[in-house]
Amino acid sequence: MKKLFKSPAFKLLHFTFYIFCFTFLNAQPPPSYSSSEIYLQLNKLNVLGSVLYIAAHPDDENTRLLAYFSKEKQYRTGYLSLTRGDGGQNLIGDEQGIELGLIRTQELLSARRIDGAEQFFSRAYDFGYCKTAQEAMDTWGHDKILSDVVWVIRKFQPDVIITRFPGDERAGHGHHAASSLLANEAFTAAADVKKFPEQFQYGVEPWQAKRIVWNTFNFGGNNTIDSTQFKLDVGVYNNLLGKSYGEIASESRSQHKSQGFGVPRQRGQTFEFFSATGGDAPKNDLMDGVIISWQRVKGGDAIQQQVNNILSQYNFSHPENSVKALVQLYHSIKALPDGYWRNKKLNEVKQLIIECSGLFAEATAGNEYAVQGDSLKLQFFVNKRNDVNIVWKKVQLNSFDSSLNKNLPYNQNTNFTKTMYVSADEKISQPYWLEKPLLSGSFDVSNQQMIGKPENDAAYTAAFTFNIEGTDFIVERPVQYKYTDPVKGEVYQPLRIVPAVTGKLDEPLYVFTNDKTKNVQLQLHSKKKMDSLNVQLQTSNGFKITNNELNTAINANGEATLNATIVNIQPAAAVLSAKGKQHNAELNLLEERKIQYDHIPNILYYKPLTAKLEKIDAVVKGKNIGYIVGAGDKVPQALQQMGYTVSLLQLQDISDEKLKQFDAVVTGIRAYNVHDWLNEKHDVLMRYVENGGNMIVQYNTINFISNIPAQIGPYNFSISRTRVTDEKAEVKILLPNELALNYPNKITVKDFEGWVQERSIYQAEQFDNHFTAPLAMHDANEAESKGSLIIAKYGKGNFVYTGLVFFRELPAGVAGAYRLMANLIGLPQNK
Repeated sequence: MKKLFKSPAFKLLHFTFYIFCFTFLNAQPPPSYSSSEIYLQLNKLNVLGSVLYIAAHPDDENTRLLAYFSKEKQYRTGYLSLTRGDGGQNLIGDEQGIELGLIRTQELLSARRIDGAEQFFSRAYDFGYCKTAQEAMDTWGHDKILSDVVWVIRKFQPDVIITRFPGDERAGHGHHAASSLLANEAFTAAADVKKFPEQFQYGVEPWQAKRIVWNTFNFGGNNTIDSTQFKLDVGVYNNLLGKSYGEIASESRSQHKSQGFGVPRQRGQTFEFFSATGGDAPKNDLMDGVIISWQRVKGGDAIQQQVNNILSQYNFSHPENSVKALVQLYHSIKALPDGYWRNKKLNEVKQLIIECSGLFAEATAGNEYAVQGDSLKLQFFVNKRNDVNIVWKKVQLNSFDSSLNKNLPYNQNTNFTKTMYVSADEKISQPYWLEKPLLSGSFDVSNQQMIGKPENDAAYTAAFTFNIEGTDFIVERPVQYKYTDPVKGEVYQPLRIVPAVTGKLDEPLYVFTNDKTKNVQLQLHSKKKMDSLNVQLQTSNGFKITNNELNTAINANGEATLNATIVNIQPAAAVLSAKGKQHNAELNLLEERKIQYDHIPNILYYKPLTAKLEKIDAVVKGKNIGYIVGAGDKVPQALQQMGYTVSLLQLQDISDEKLKQFDAVVTGIRAYNVHDWLNEKHDVLMRYVENGGNMIVQYNTINFISNIPAQIGPYNFSISRTRVTDEKAEVKILLPNELALNYPNKITVKDFEGWVQERSIYQAEQFDNHFTAPLAMHDANEAESKGSLIIAKYGKGNFVYTGLVFFRELPAGVAGAYRLMANLIGLPQNK
C-alpha cells in the first residue's frame, strides 16, 4: 500500500490493520460477519499454528484441505501457486497467455475468500504443458523460483509445508513435479543463512518448518495412497457455519470457471492422506511437536486465559458486549515482546473489535478511474451499528488529512465528500508482474517486497482513525468505485489510476499475403477534457505509412480516429507503433486492455501501443469461411487477415441451404465440448462435406470435465491426450505427395520453424483407414505420434481433424501455420 504515514512516532503508536484491509483488496462488497463467525474468530485467537500448501497452478490446490485447516483447525493457511495459469486453455473466453493468468489470479482470490486461506504466487510463468520437472525449472530459472519459494516460507513461517504432487512422473505434468522438488528444496534452504542472504535486509529471518508432507491422492487413474500414511477426516460438519468442509470446498473450487471446474457440493466423511518427505513424520496429528497455543510466546499464558474469559462470556445476540474486553486484550498482546505471532494476533484482535462494534467504514469514488492530471471526487462513509463508544477522530488520504473528533451516533450514517487532485505523474495501476516485459520463462519483478503477492495494493488507501473505548485504532480501507446496477444492485469495482490518453489499433497483427496495402485505424480515447493530440504512426523496415494524420481532434466523447494506410515495400516482419505529443510534451501512448466477467472484479492492464506486421508468402484459395466458435480463440480474426470473409455460425445457421455458401467450415477449439448441438447437426455437416465442402475441426478434449460424441467426422477416430509440448520438436513429413502439403502452397519442415509454446495437443488416434496422416512428431524420449493432422476424402469434399495449435500460432503471426491453414481450407473437391 502507499505510504500514508511517515512519522516513526506515528508508526509506533498504531499498527496497520493489514488483515482487515486485505479482505477488501479485490473490490468486493465489504464483508459482514455473523455472530457465529465472530465466535469462530475468537476461538482462533488461541491457535498459533500455520500451514502452507504448495503446487504449480490455479486449481491444483486441495480446497477441502485448505478450508478444513483454515476454518476447523483455525491455522493460518496459505496456498503458494508457482504460476498464474497463463499457459492453459480458457473455457469462457478467448483470452490466452498473460490475460488468462490475470483471470485465473482473480479466480484463485475468489476461491480463497470462500475457503479462508491466503494466496501467494512466485514469478514463474506458465508456459504450457511440459513433461519433465527439469524442463520446467530450466525454463523458469531454478534459482530464481527457488528463491521465491524460500521468500514466501520465510515471510509466512509455516509450521507444516504440504505439497500436492510428488517430484516424479506420477505428478503428470512437469510443472507439478517441479513444484514438489522446489518445495522440498526450499524446506531446507529457508533455514540456511547462506541461502539467499540478500532477503534478510527486508525483514525476514531463516525459518525451519517442522515437517514437509506430500498430500497423496487417488485421481486420474493414479492412486498414490496406502494404509501406512497419516490420514485426516476433513469431511466434518461445522455447526456454526452450517456447512461441511466438502461443501465449502466445492464452492471454492467452482470459482475456477475459466477451466470449467464447477463441481457439486460434497458431504460426508472424507479422508486426506499424507506422506512425510522432510522432517519428522506425523503420528497423531499433523502438528505433532509444534506448540500451537500461547505457550509459544513468552508471557503468553495470561493471554490464553484472557481469550478463554472472553469466549466464556460471549453473547451471540450482543457481540458488542465483548468490545471492552477485546480492547484490554489488545493492550495485553501489545505489551508482549515484538514477534511474528504477537503481531498476527494483534491484528486479529483489532479486526474482532471492529466486527463486534458493528463499525462500517468505506471510501468510494463515483468514477471507475483516477485519471492522471485530473480530479477525483471521493465519499467517506461511516456507520456504527452497535452501541459502543466510538469517536471518529480523523481520516487521511495522501495529502488530505481531516480532523473530525465526532462522536458516532448509534446506527446513523455519517459521511462527507472530498475532491482530490490526481498527479499527472501518478503511477498507473499496472499489475506489478507486467510492469516489465516477460522474460523467457518468468516475470521480471525486481521489488522484493512485491514477490509472492497475488496482486497490486490498492491505488489509494484511506486511513480512518477511530477511538474505540478509549483506544485509537487505524482502519485502512482501499478506495473503490461503487455504483448501482439495475440488475446486479450495488456493485464495487477496483479504482484504477489510468493515463489520460490511450489508444487501440484495429488489429494486433496485420498479415500481408498477396496484398500490397492494408488500411489501419487507430482509435484514441481521452478520459479527461482536451482539444487535440499530435499523433503519428510509424513502422520499422520493410513498410511505410501513407495518409498519416498528425493533428487529431478529440470529440465531446473523448474519442478520435486516425486512419492510415500501410504499404508493403519488401518481404519483412516489422512493428507498427504510435507516438504522440500534446503542447510539445511527449505522450507515452499505451493500449488499455479491460477484461470483464461477472464472477471476478474487472481487470485492467496496459500494453505497448504496437502491432505486428507480417509478410507471409501464402497463396489463398477460396473466399467464404463459416466459423463455429468453440471455447474461444482468435482464429477468425487471423482468417480475416488472410483475406477470407468469415461468418460466425450458430445453431440456427447449420442447415444444408446456409452451409453451401461456404468454401470451408472451421470449428473453434473445443467446439464439440461446449456445444451439444453439434452432435445433433452431425448429418447436416457431413452432407456439407459430401457435397464438396471442406470441414476443419480443431482440437477437442476428452477428460473428466467434458466428453465428446462418439463420432465427429465421416469415419471413426478417437481423441487422445497425446500432446507434443516442445515447440521445436522435429516434424517429419511422412506423405510428401499429400495434397494438403502441396496445394496451393508447398509445405516443408521450414514451415514448422518459429512456432510458439507447443506443437499439437489432444491428437487423433485409432483412426479409420480412410484417413491419411501426413505428419509425425514427438517430444524427446517418446514414441512418434501421427495424430496431429488427419485428413479424409468424403464424397466431393474433405474432412480434417487437427491437434496442431493454430489457435496459438496464427495470432502469433507464424508464417508456416498460415500457409498450412490456407492449404486445409483450399483443398480442392474430389472428382
